Amino acid sequence: MIIAVEGVSCTGKTTLAADLAGRFGWETIGCYYYVADDPSVLGVPVAATEAEQLAALTAHFAIEEERARRARAALARDGAVIMDRSVDTLLAHLGAVGRIQGLNAAARARVMVAERISADAAVVPDLTLLLAADPAVLAARATTRPGLPPMYYDPLFAAHFNDHFAAPIAARCVRLDASRGRGEVVEAALTHITQAAVTRTGRW
Repeated sequence: MIIAVEGVSCTGKTTLAADLAGRFGWETIGCYYYVADDPSVLGVPVAATEAEQLAALTAHFAIEEERARRARAALARDGAVIMDRSVDTLLAHLGAVGRIQGLNAAARARVMVAERISADAAVVPDLTLLLAADPAVLAARATTRPGLPPMYYDPLFAAHFNDHFAAPIAARCVRLDASRGRGEVVEAALTHITQAAVTRTGRW
């Protein structure tokens, strides 16, 4: 089973992924920034044109191919793997920035992602855990991360980003309240992982 952890910055994705990995002994595949040999190739966080958005998406595809390779190896070895972000994050980010900037590359981007999936160059999660938090909580957490682009914890950006997950690439997506305590978030995630496992295999 491939489990993706999603959400805007400061929702606790990496923390949840680490907690789940520790609980099950599964490998976590890092997000695009940490897998890239040179993160600067991924483009600017907030593109100004549709061409910039699609160029950045293409740059992320090269990293996604490596992430997919690692994920499949972990899946074959352990039966499950955790992804810190997935191709859905690429579409969610592009769509959110596009709506704020007045750009319209979302439909083309989705076609491009579908092409990568068809070529086995991208991973489709069986279950996505979408972390969403109250804007005030995100703003407070962002103060501990100087240098984070302000748009990343802007309530409008978060709302648009999360809107993507009403119709994600992932087979199944559930929303978790990231404003709650760490233990509560982990327990909620475990419940959904168990349900997804039972649904897929008939057993846990």
